[in-house]
Amino acid sequence: MSRSDQINPTKAVNPGLIYDINEDLYISFLCKQGYDTRTITLLIGGKKEYHCSSFKPGRGIDGLNYPSMHIYLNGTNPNISAVFHRIETNVEEGDLEYNVKVASPKELSVVVIPKTLKFNGINQKKTFRVLVKGGESMMNGTEAVSVTLEWNSNKGHSVKSPIVVFKQH
Repeated sequence: MSRSDQINPTKAVNPGLIYDINEDLYISFLCKQGYDTRTITLLIGGKKEYHCSSFKPGRGIDGLNYPSMHIYLNGTNPNISAVFHRIETNVEEGDLEYNVKVASPKELSVVVIPKTLKFNGINQKKTFRVLVKGGESMMNGTEAVSVTLEWNSNKGHSVKSPIVVFKQH
């Protein structure tokens, strides 16, 4: 990791974990959304042209490393099945252990792998996956269902990520 890739923990609002995204992942996300070279170049800025064929697609359903996760049901497939890949960066000194807690409707299965993230220094990165499964019947006539994924540390810090499943009405 270069010095420019390191995160300054003194600039973090709260010590603990942060999600971050690099330019390549952001461009990959824009490509997945259907943006063309001209629009991506305008959004990123500068004179360099960005071609989607030059970027690997992001992992998981959204290809991003944002705290929030969402699943859109378009009506043609009533089943919910998604995998999100995320990377957490530790911004606190010392040894830390974060354990995951998930609050979701009983009809929706949300599994986080691994269930514990162990860090031993600043800027150390750990990956995890979130598997979400269920059927349309779990929506029970509602347009959206929400889940809270929360990482709690052995030093009292908490990092929450919302997961939203919504369908077209």
